[in-house]
Amino acid sequence: MSGFTRFRASFVHPLAGYAVASLGVILLTAITLPLSQAIEPTNLVMLYLLLVVGIALRFSQGPAAWCAISGVLAFDFFHIPPRLSLAVGDVQYLLTFAVMLLVGLLLAHLTARLREQAVLAEAGERSAQRQYALARELAGCIDQAQVPLLVAAFMARELQARAELWWLRSDERLVCLNAGANSPDVLRAMVETVLRDGQLHEQADLFDAARRLVLLPLDAPMRRRGVLLVSLPQTRLARPQRQMLEAVAVLVAIALERLHYVKVAQAATLDMERERLRSTILAALSHDVRTPLTIMVGQADALCEAEGAPARALALALREQAMRMSELVNNLLDMARLQSGGMVMRRDWQSLEEIIGAATAHLGDRLSTHKLEIALPPQLPLLEFDAVLIERVLCNLLENAAKFSPAGSTLRMAAELQADAVRVSVEDEGPGLPAGQVARLFEPFVRGEGVAHVAGLGLGLSICRVIVEAHGGRLTAANREVGGAGFAFTLPRSEPPPLAEEVELPDA
Repeated sequence: MSGFTRFRASFVHPLAGYAVASLGVILLTAITLPLSQAIEPTNLVMLYLLLVVGIALRFSQGPAAWCAISGVLAFDFFHIPPRLSLAVGDVQYLLTFAVMLLVGLLLAHLTARLREQAVLAEAGERSAQRQYALARELAGCIDQAQVPLLVAAFMARELQARAELWWLRSDERLVCLNAGANSPDVLRAMVETVLRDGQLHEQADLFDAARRLVLLPLDAPMRRRGVLLVSLPQTRLARPQRQMLEAVAVLVAIALERLHYVKVAQAATLDMERERLRSTILAALSHDVRTPLTIMVGQADALCEAEGAPARALALALREQAMRMSELVNNLLDMARLQSGGMVMRRDWQSLEEIIGAATAHLGDRLSTHKLEIALPPQLPLLEFDAVLIERVLCNLLENAAKFSPAGSTLRMAAELQADAVRVSVEDEGPGLPAGQVARLFEPFVRGEGVAHVAGLGLGLSICRVIVEAHGGRLTAANREVGGAGFAFTLPRSEPPPLAEEVELPDA
């Protein structure tokens, strides 16, 4: 604190300035009274004007004006003949009094204004230093949750105010970043209005009429990021406080936007690393794993043709395990391609009966221990889909039903015509789906409880869902009332293009 500030702080009563001015005039008059015989009275005027300047520097304009008026009266009463009287013996002294009073009042006004500007400049410098400290703290934030804590502490320390930060997330949802804040709907509506209009808004606080509510938009360099809400302990917003709030709003907006783009950059870096790792794994599975498995299957087929029952049985077992491992690898590759968008569908108008026949033929021995019933409507229309992918869906659903149902039970596949789609269902007579986990079964690497003895990675259903949804359909699962599980998916129906008429060539 400077000497001027300490001096000013010592006088807390509003009349202290007037008392000091009166005492100063009395002391100056007492000092100059013995000198009035040796010094011309008009020269003593400068001392009284100097006293006015001193009072104006220390206090406000009122005490300085009082000092000028009382100084003129004291000069006339004690220094101008006839002394000890306010009467003026020489008319020329009236001009001296007028000039002395006018100059004194003018000096009081100018000096007081200069003092006020100095006080404002000093306060502005302190405010700028505190804002610089806040900017330095915001620049050191590494988490978005730190920003509202710093802003709330700054507002409480500088303005005895409460502050809330409202942030517009990347999904365009407006949220309050202050932990534990409970804002009513009317306050949220005000925040949304300021966010939309981009104008500062102030009004009486909703909960305390003695406080002032100020809402400022957080305009960052790229876009408007949110709203700063401040509740001040006063009914009117002064200009310096308004400037401080606007500066703080800019600092907060820049800090939040910086953290936002840091998070975006980190997410982009993670995505790049994830994609690089995915490419590495896919390359390893495609070349380093699938190729040896293909060779093992071929060698197992060659051993199956050899003579001898024991060798043939071992070869069949080797081939079965190699085929199972190959399908697991294919599932991993297909899931990775589907999630990354790397698999391109080749849609064409297909017959669903043919795809169902191809799927059951492909499974072959895996369905040999079950009874398979297929019910198709007589007039099944042509559908537009990728034959390879839909066959994969049918194979996964049938194989899944065979895995989780006892040997000798019946598997049922049916197709049903709907208004705008064809519904295909696969049902089994197994234990059914676990309660409360039906939705999770379609997630990658999720398997039901008590199925650890069944081989698999939990990718079949997730692959089916991605393929069906890519065709514009929907895959569902539910337990049957009579026992067992049922899976069903839909394929959209549309009018197939007309077939070109055959043109008969004339005989040569």
